[in-house]
Amino acid sequence: MIKHKYTLRQNIKFIISYPASLFQFLIPNVKRENGISIMIRVRDEEEWIAKSLLSINKFADEVIIVNNNSIDRTLDEIEKIRKKLRFKLIVVNEISNDICKVSNYALALTSYRWIFRWDSDFIAYTSEERNIKNLREYLLKLNIKKHYLIYPITISFAGDLFHVKNGSETNSEGYIHTWHPSLKYIKKGKYEYIKFPFFYKIKRLKQIFFVHIGSAKPLRKILYRFFWLYWQFQLDKFPEIDQFIKQESLEKWNCLNPEEIAVKEFRRLILPIREFKKSEFGDYPELMKDAIKKPKLKVIYKDGKPFSRNDFKEDIIRKST
Repeated sequence: MIKHKYTLRQNIKFIISYPASLFQFLIPNVKRENGISIMIRVRDEEEWIAKSLLSINKFADEVIIVNNNSIDRTLDEIEKIRKKLRFKLIVVNEISNDICKVSNYALALTSYRWIFRWDSDFIAYTSEERNIKNLREYLLKLNIKKHYLIYPITISFAGDLFHVKNGSETNSEGYIHTWHPSLKYIKKGKYEYIKFPFFYKIKRLKQIFFVHIGSAKPLRKILYRFFWLYWQFQLDKFPEIDQFIKQESLEKWNCLNPEEIAVKEFRRLILPIREFKKSEFGDYPELMKDAIKKPKLKVIYKDGKPFSRNDFKEDIIRKST
């Protein structure tokens, strides 16, 4: 079994939650049907959204998708598989660039007791002991009169689908929790954070039920991932992220173009990486098998070490070295 190291903050919250949860008997029970709502925020997620949805076909009772200004084929990919989905699917639009507003909108649309904030690049296992159906059974059997916050763990890919980041091979990605009317997403520092009542009991999952595609994405995605958090504090001045990136490149990046910045950040944030070994991490989810056979992205080695990727142009690599 893969061992995951939680952060100091997560460990403290976990320890405190047990005595704090004793106060639940004083809190009126919030009644919702004992099912699972999944909320997904999407912006230009055409690469993995279809496989992500199909992988939770036997897990969710409903899926709320909030489309946030997608300009690619994300919505088309969703519609192509809609008839194959067994859960209730709700797709709405929210044009705000404030991620907390988008998240709170999705949260407000959920209708079941359990809520899972799922990302469009999460792919669930659909067979054997990691089958996400087993996670569904576990959640629905927990005491219906209590409130819970569940920390799942996942394998996170880095650079491509054949590598993981050294020291961060697994992560506690996404939150699974019961519903309460006081739940709210807020900004804390430069990150989005969901505020829970003090009496929620925290549980940790030891089994892995899904993987995270992570940084195994096109160059543009890597660039946006790096700038997104900082842009959230400049929305009034820069309503579009491309405007913010252009200004940042002039002021802080010595006029590098976006591709050059992305390559530098690939090396800084994503490297060093190591091979994803099935003997250590287990096999890939079934719905990823086709992508593994014909990968679009592949890390390139130099002198025996990961150095670049097949979608980086050679002139950009030389300038960024």
